[in-house]
Amino acid sequence: MKRLCVVLLLMLGLSLAGGTAAASGGESHKYVGAKKCKSCHKKEAIGNQYGKWSESKHATAFETLASDKAKEWAADAGVSNPQTDEKCVKCHVTAYGVAAELLSDRFDVKAGVQCEACHGAGKDYRKKKVMVDREKAEAKGLRPKNEMEKACTACHNDESPAWDAKRYSLADGSTAGFDYDAAKKKIAHPVPEGYDAMAESGAD
Repeated sequence: MKRLCVVLLLMLGLSLAGGTAAASGGESHKYVGAKKCKSCHKKEAIGNQYGKWSESKHATAFETLASDKAKEWAADAGVSNPQTDEKCVKCHVTAYGVAAELLSDRFDVKAGVQCEACHGAGKDYRKKKVMVDREKAEAKGLRPKNEMEKACTACHNDESPAWDAKRYSLADGSTAGFDYDAAKKKIAHPVPEGYDAMAESGAD
C-alpha cells in the first residue's frame, strides 16, 4: 500500500516530462480506467477488446517494474525503485502526470498501460451514442487515428532500457527499431465488420 501511495503521489504531483504513452500536455478529459471500457468491450459481438488487452503485456506493464530484470535495469540507470521513479512509471502506467481531478475515483494505476493510454481519456466519449460518431468522439477526447503512432513511439523508443532493435524486424528482414505497423498488427483488436452498436438493446 505504501508503494502504491508513492506512485500515486508521483502521478498526481509531477508535471508531465516530455511525451509518454500515458498522457500528453493540455489534458481536459477524465480518465475512467480499463474496467469501465470492459462494460461494453468484453463482448464477443464487438470483438472482446478488453480480453485481448488483458492478455497483453500492456496490462501487466506496472507489474513488470517489480521484476528482477526491471530492478537490474533500474540499478544501471541509478533508479532505486522502478515502481516509483518517474523514468519508469511515466511509460508503465496510464495518465501519468495528469491532475488529480482528471482521474476517476476508481482509476487503478496498477492496471498498467490501459485502453486510454492509446485511445485518450474516455469519460466524455465512452457512451455508444458518441462513439458511433468518430468526429464527435474525437471532439470529446478520443485520440485521432493519425496520432496513434506518436502515442506509441513516445515510449517505444531507445530511451527504454528494454529497447532492442533486433526485436523489431521489418518485412525485408532488416531491423530498424520499433516498427509501428507491425506492432499494431500484433495487438489488433478491431470491431467486427458489420457490428451495429446502436442495434443492441439498451444502447445509450
